[in-house]
Amino acid sequence: MAGNAPVDLVLVEFSGDRFDGRVLAELERLAADGTITVLDALLVSRGPDGAVTWMEAANVDERLASLVGEPSGVLAAEDAELIAEELQPDTAIGMLVFEHTWAATLAEAVRGVGGRLVDWQRVPATALTALAEEASS
Repeated sequence: MAGNAPVDLVLVEFSGDRFDGRVLAELERLAADGTITVLDALLVSRGPDGAVTWMEAANVDERLASLVGEPSGVLAAEDAELIAEELQPDTAIGMLVFEHTWAATLAEAVRGVGGRLVDWQRVPATALTALAEEASS
């Protein structure tokens, strides 16, 4: 981990077996464009029978393993176990840790002109949706 850019943990829930490669293709594009660097990934699933399994990126898919490379160690068995407790049958959660690579180059440009980052806050998507709905009414 470079430590120069914000890092996010994203959890995505899937119902049933709906992995068709579209999400992975988009992650590959974002990484190739230098927008993000994928640091770690886990897949936690609960089958229709209630059995829980979890896999690191290297065991999920060759393409995902290539995208993650050497896992950062941010995600561990404990994370999978916590997610599994709440997981409904026939669902899966993809856990992804990525660095906003683009932000590191922006921060470098800001420092290059003598500036400094004072604050960085995430605006929740629900707040933006509420604002958009308010504006349209």
